[in-house]
Amino acid sequence: MRRMEYYIYHLDEIKSMKNINHPASPAFPFRLLICGRSDSGKTNMILNLLLGNKIQRLHKKRKGERYVKNDDLVLIGKHIHEPKWALVKNCYKIFANAPEATRENVTFQALKANAIPDVTKFSSDRNTVVVFEDLCAESKKIQDQIVPYFISRRHQGISSIYVSQKYTQTPKIIRENITHLVLCRGSGSQDDISPE
Repeated sequence: MRRMEYYIYHLDEIKSMKNINHPASPAFPFRLLICGRSDSGKTNMILNLLLGNKIQRLHKKRKGERYVKNDDLVLIGKHIHEPKWALVKNCYKIFANAPEATRENVTFQALKANAIPDVTKFSSDRNTVVVFEDLCAESKKIQDQIVPYFISRRHQGISSIYVSQKYTQTPKIIRENITHLVLCRGSGSQDDISPE
C-alpha cells in the first residue's frame, strides 16, 4: 500500500514574517495558561517573553529582540498599575519611539476587568497579545467575556495569556483550549492537573 504524503499548511496563521517569535517562545497565535502562587515568577516570566533583551541592548546602542513579537499588548487585570507593568508600558513607549533602525510599531493598553473589549474589535492585521492577570476569582460574567479569547480568536491575530493562582481555579473551557501550559510553584498537585 502506498503512503500518502501529508503536509500542514498554516497559511492563515502568520500574517507577516516580522512577527516570527524566538524559537523557544510560543508561535502566534497561542493560548497560554500560567499557574502559580504569589511570588512564583508568573509575571516575571511574561515580562521576559514580552521584553526579551531588547531594552537592555537599546541602552547599549545595540539591537535586541523581544521573544514574543506582538504589535499590541493589552493587559486586563486588577493590579494594572503595579511597577512591573509600568516597566512594560514604559518599554513599549521606548520601542515605539526608538531610532528608526530599532523602532517598532507597538502599543500598550491596560484595562480593568469590567472593560474587557469585544474580541471582534481587534485588527487581524496586527498580532495582539492579551494578558488576563489574576482574574480567576472574578464573576462568571467576567469569565464569560474572557472565554472567547481562548476558543475562537486565533484567526483574529490574538494570542491570549491567562494568569492564575491555581490550575483548578481556571475555568475548564479555558484549560481545554490552551496551546501552552506553565506551572510554577504552588500551582496545584499532579492530581489537580491529571485528565479527568
